Amino acid sequence: MELILRECGSDHDFPPSSLEVTETETGRDGHLVNVNGVACRRCGMVKATRWRPPDPVGPQRFSAIGTYERPWPADVPGLAERAALVTDSQIAELAMRWGYPNGIPRDFAPDRRASAPVARLKFALRIRAGQFALIDHYRSLGEILPVPKTADSTDLIDAVPGAVLFWPPVHDSEIVLPVLICPRAPAPDRSYESINEVSCRFQTGHIVLREIGGRILDVPPLPAGHGDYRLRFHSGEAGCLLQIWPQPRGKPKAGV
Repeated sequence: MELILRECGSDHDFPPSSLEVTETETGRDGHLVNVNGVACRRCGMVKATRWRPPDPVGPQRFSAIGTYERPWPADVPGLAERAALVTDSQIAELAMRWGYPNGIPRDFAPDRRASAPVARLKFALRIRAGQFALIDHYRSLGEILPVPKTADSTDLIDAVPGAVLFWPPVHDSEIVLPVLICPRAPAPDRSYESINEVSCRFQTGHIVLREIGGRILDVPPLPAGHGDYRLRFHSGEAGCLLQIWPQPRGKPKAGV
């Protein structure tokens, strides 16, 4: 992603657009803010314009503020194809920036996307306080509890690097949780009433399920090793289902 943004520079290729609302936000003062976002067709950089909806009573005047915003990796065009061209020296440079001057440690899970089968697992989880977590091995629940303001959140999930907190539809009981770990994106299961997604970067590719105040349950190594993953959590009267697969980081989504 960094290479693609660097190669595009400041000469972006934005498609023609009008000042139409593409999404809305809530400002710091609690008022609605309209947003128009247009992405560069080469690198995904977003030209965002924000304005307050004009007062329906009186003159229709408003001011708009424009900014350039970095894209989510999942929205960068040609990212997978460009990643295949990354050289060993560029990987070594990136590893040094991540704090690994001797390269990626050997105990990190290997990248097995080309050969890893779909792993279908089933866990019996004891739910306390309506929560359970998925975290990097050897990390603590303090990574996600209490949930920090910087977390990526939806109705059912909160995520920070290395830790994800899930909110199943029970407060203090036991649930059976099927977990599907795939080398590529699976289809969502539409039999569930609520489906939410977030991204999470796992440091080593080794993760565990954590009960709140309870057990630590091992999960097989992730198929792409360390890096970014997408987590899709299904919930409803039929129970819960968790799907995990490698994917560049993207926006949290509710009601997938």
